[in-house]
Amino acid sequence: MKALLSILLSFTLSACGPTPQKQTRAEITGTQTERVTRATAILAKYGTLPGPLLDAHMAEDLADKSGGRVPGPSDVYLSGVITFPPADLPKWQKILSPQTSHVDSPSYGGHLPAPAWWPAAAAFKDCEFYEPKKLTGRTFGFVALSPSAAAIYFSTFSN
Repeated sequence: MKALLSILLSFTLSACGPTPQKQTRAEITGTQTERVTRATAILAKYGTLPGPLLDAHMAEDLADKSGGRVPGPSDVYLSGVITFPPADLPKWQKILSPQTSHVDSPSYGGHLPAPAWWPAAAAFKDCEFYEPKKLTGRTFGFVALSPSAAAIYFSTFSN
């Protein structure tokens, strides 16, 4: 009887442990035009874009660390790749200025694996780096502007 009671007690106590972290992703999908429209609307919340986007990929990853309690702490990651007409490069540099120091290992943030559209590490070799606040409204992370690709890569987070 004591052995059965001990087993039941151990199962009960283990069930009271913290709930695993819930991880979700919301990603912009659809045609190129649909992605550009949605990304433009999201980024326009934080400032005026200096020109049209040619293409856009964005994802928001949420790591809910509440352990099943409401409300709970969460980490929110916003990452993306946007491209623009090469002639607009000076406008983007101006709006993102000032540059920051080089990011040693720019990588996709978040707890989930990087989406297929996230660039390989080599894409960052000629990038200029900027604070993310002006583009994404977030304080942490990076914005990397690639003059050769006329692209901006960003991975930011808030908690």
